[in-house]
Amino acid sequence: MPMSMSTLTDHILGIYRDFEPSKILLYTDSKELMEAVSRNIAHVPVIIATSKPPLSSLLSRENLRIRKTHYPPPKGFNILEEAKNVVLTCYAEGLLVSSDRVLFVISNTVETALLFDMGDIDAVNLKERLRDRMDVRVLEAVFKIGTMIVREGKEGLPLGGLLIMGDINNVMKHTREMIKNPLAGCSPRELNILRGENWSTIKEYSMLDGAILFDEEGNPVSAGRYVMFNRIEEITVERGLGGRHLAAAYISSKTRAIPVVVSSEGVIRIYKDGVEIFKLNMI
Repeated sequence: MPMSMSTLTDHILGIYRDFEPSKILLYTDSKELMEAVSRNIAHVPVIIATSKPPLSSLLSRENLRIRKTHYPPPKGFNILEEAKNVVLTCYAEGLLVSSDRVLFVISNTVETALLFDMGDIDAVNLKERLRDRMDVRVLEAVFKIGTMIVREGKEGLPLGGLLIMGDINNVMKHTREMIKNPLAGCSPRELNILRGENWSTIKEYSMLDGAILFDEEGNPVSAGRYVMFNRIEEITVERGLGGRHLAAAYISSKTRAIPVVVSSEGVIRIYKDGVEIFKLNMI
């Protein structure tokens, strides 16, 4: 039987007082729970992942952030699998950072509270695994653009993209132009991906047919590039995936580049050395 709201709220507040998390993450559509937590906790950021944003009276609270989800939390234990995607999406979008201690409250037909350090999550340690290949800030920025592609698409329509980072000379050898390079004549440093004001422009180039290429410092070098496959039988990807995923697996097997694939279904994958090393279903 689900806990009463007062019992659940007391449980959450007890963990909050005893363990001092740096952020609280709620995954729920219960406005009663949103109000109870936000009313009693004012000194740390509270992130609410919900398909039903709360009333405007809550939105005025400075410590409250809303992450609207496309669908309500699943019922039963299916919510636990989706909860992982909630955490990783919030991390990808910068709502959570690797130094955070998070109190994560899940409430639907299953109710639970989890306390964890973001640094202990394998996916968060991804940056350490790739530090020898690129400036990790470039990876973070590419990930942010990937989330923009998923959430915004183009003119409201879902689209995907292939973004390839690093080992630019070797990547150029394994790719060719599909269209005249739209970045020709641009100063790559002016469009550097580490500058947030460039993200909307880079997002548009990333959704062209083919791949957009970045050097290790995050300078976009070329867009609309086609990955030339040789001996494609060597490459294996998850069944049902398309050409972008094959291209990503192939180019990462032939170079030290790190490709990020964004699918029109809202899934972001990262490849290294021909193997998928990360997958996120955006909420």
